[in-house]
Order: sequence, then C-alpha cells, then structure tokens
Amino acid sequence: MSKNIIISIIVVVLIIVGAWFFMSPKSSVPVVQDVGNTQPTNNENIITAENPDVKIEVGVLKNHEVVYTDSGFSPSNLNIKVGDTVIWKNQSSEGMWVGSAMHPSHIVYSGTDLKSHCPDTANTSFDECKSVASGESWSFTFTKAGSFGYHNHVNASKFGKIIVE
Repeated sequence: MSKNIIISIIVVVLIIVGAWFFMSPKSSVPVVQDVGNTQPTNNENIITAENPDVKIEVGVLKNHEVVYTDSGFSPSNLNIKVGDTVIWKNQSSEGMWVGSAMHPSHIVYSGTDLKSHCPDTANTSFDECKSVASGESWSFTFTKAGSFGYHNHVNASKFGKIIVE
C-alpha cells in the first residue's frame, strides 16, 4: 500500500471518530450542593444544583393550617405535597377529632379501621384518635399521594378534603 492511501485511511477514521464524538448525546451529571442542616425560613422551593441542561429542585416541606370553628373546617379543601404537614386548630365551642373518611371507621387513609389503629402512637393512620378541646390542635404529615376526605368524629356533619400531590 502506498503511503498516501494509509494517510487517507487514517484521516477518514479520524473524521468518523470526531463526528461520532461531537454528534453523540452528552450526559451531564448534576452536582448537588451540600446544604447541610440548614432549614429555609420561607415556604419556597430551593434550587440545589443548576446548569444549562439540568435543574434539580428540592421541595421544602410545608406546614399548612386548617382552622375548625362551629361553622366547620376552613379551608375545607386543601392541596398539599407529599411530606407536608397539616395542623388542625380547634377554635370551636365543641371537641374536635379529625379522622380519615369514612365515618365511623376512618379506614380510607391507612386501610385499617378505628379499632385497629387507635391509639395511633406512631401518628401514621390520619386519625387523631381522641377529641381535643377548643384551643388545642393536632397535626398529621401526609406520606402518600391521593385525595383523602376527613371529618370531625365528634360532629360528622363537618368534613373536608386533603389533596396530596
């Protein structure tokens, strides 16, 4: 083989390898900033890593408040994210016992009935399991997505819904 043919083959191979290198999809690995134990003071999402191709958002867990009065729960419907906590505050003249639908079993969120999960010492069944007086509150952290009806077990005509996304 002549020297020119060998050089031509090498040039063609280099062109093919170069074209493949520049045309192939690039995968970028995001670098996540260590935010340590600091907690944001607002209720906004924080950005932990960003470059022109990749944007990762870490949601800040939020606390939401529902007030119970003699008129019922306000807001009666609330949209939240998985991991958020809802705090129910009793500002009524009667007792408040927040329980997952359906009355009287409270089975919808946990799949267990009232007799099976109360007392709920781990607070995993979306059931307060007792009545609290005016001025007291109860909180629950939602760990799964869905639409969950609830009611005041003391007065089941008062109800609401938490929509967890």
